[in-house]
Amino acid sequence: MKNKNLSKLFLMVITLPKGKKEIIGDMLERFDVTAYISTYAKGSLGNGTSKELMFCVIKEEFVKDAILKIEDKFNTFRNNVSMIYTIPLSSVIGVSNYMMLSNGGK
Repeated sequence: MKNKNLSKLFLMVITLPKGKKEIIGDMLERFDVTAYISTYAKGSLGNGTSKELMFCVIKEEFVKDAILKIEDKFNTFRNNVSMIYTIPLSSVIGVSNYMMLSNGGK
């Protein structure tokens, strides 16, 4: 992956209140997210609240704008404890996986 035209990919992890994944999923379409999966999770706070975790692949040039937009949406959720962070995928994927996850490098 020596081509300088290829964007770095990041795994974005989002913790949401249960039932909010559709809202965030719709927002992510604007940021060229090529794949995402969500699952339910239970925290260690002991208050019985369930969360949803979203894992999505996003290009480096969209990370900052996506995080800012999602953080703005977090502020509209009542009783919200949400989190978002990214992990670079540069050391864990090969060229063929990169091409698939980035829509052919476009």
